[in-house]
Amino acid sequence: MSRFTSMLVAAAVIASFSGCRHAPKTNVDAPLAIWSSMDSPADSPEGAARATVQSLIGVTPVLGEYMAGDNRSGEIIVFSPEGTTPVERSLLLLRQLGPDDQWSVIGAISTAMTIDQPEARSTVPAGSVTVSGRGRGFEGLVVVSAHRIGDDIEMIDQKITASGSLEQPEPFVVELDLSGTDPGDVIAIVVRGGVGLEDDPGEFSAIPIRIGE
Repeated sequence: MSRFTSMLVAAAVIASFSGCRHAPKTNVDAPLAIWSSMDSPADSPEGAARATVQSLIGVTPVLGEYMAGDNRSGEIIVFSPEGTTPVERSLLLLRQLGPDDQWSVIGAISTAMTIDQPEARSTVPAGSVTVSGRGRGFEGLVVVSAHRIGDDIEMIDQKITASGSLEQPEPFVVELDLSGTDPGDVIAIVVRGGVGLEDDPGEFSAIPIRIGE
């Protein structure tokens, strides 16, 4: 057996023991955004906003009108689901990024759900990361999650904690495990309050961070 053939056999054995899963592609030039698709870019800000909420929250959103800030960026409000009294859930920040000016969502803001740590657009090591802020939710339920951003968004870790249950948001602190990430990965940290309705995104905020060496 040649050395090259032996290397192929060894690679096949390793793949079989790892469930034949390929390591995720890392792109250090990927836009720092909570949603950005390089292979299938959104052709409109509304398309990017809809894909963001569907990918990170898991519901089909009710969106307000696109509000342009300049010729490359703007905002869209996410509301509670149809059939309910419209309530603002989050404000999505959009911008055209990359060489193809693809629409990306660079953050989500809610006054009821805030992220104090880590800082937006910061670089963190692959490992335990402290996420803190203030929030509120039905019966105090707050969900904090980390998602690897790319054409196939992957949840890396999720923690459920308790915070405010009334009008005033209260502090929360959780530890997320990002040890399964690679240098250059862009991660969306999402904080949202539970509302007890499956089709309601709840109030949510999200920031992008990057994994360092």
